[in-house]
Amino acid sequence: MVGAKIGWKLVLAVFTMVVTLVANKALTAAWKVGAGGKPPKGNEAGYAEVVTWAVASGGAAAAAKLFAERRAAQYYLKSTGHLPPGYEKKKDLAKA
Repeated sequence: MVGAKIGWKLVLAVFTMVVTLVANKALTAAWKVGAGGKPPKGNEAGYAEVVTWAVASGGAAAAAKLFAERRAAQYYLKSTGHLPPGYEKKKDLAKA
């Protein structure tokens, strides 16, 4: 059981890193197209722009984490024939 937990954590970590990197690149590219410049850093922009960037990046990070976790669980289920440790059978996992 310990090996399964370690295996699951490794699979989840890899999926999360890859999806987070892709989401960050996509969000940065979308910001450049939409706002016409680089995302704000430090004291470079006004409050509205900084808050907008924070909300957009936070939402993208949450969506990326959810997507990565679901895809990793599907991959784990397909590879091992059982759900990852700590998961109960969920209807949305099979459909996602």
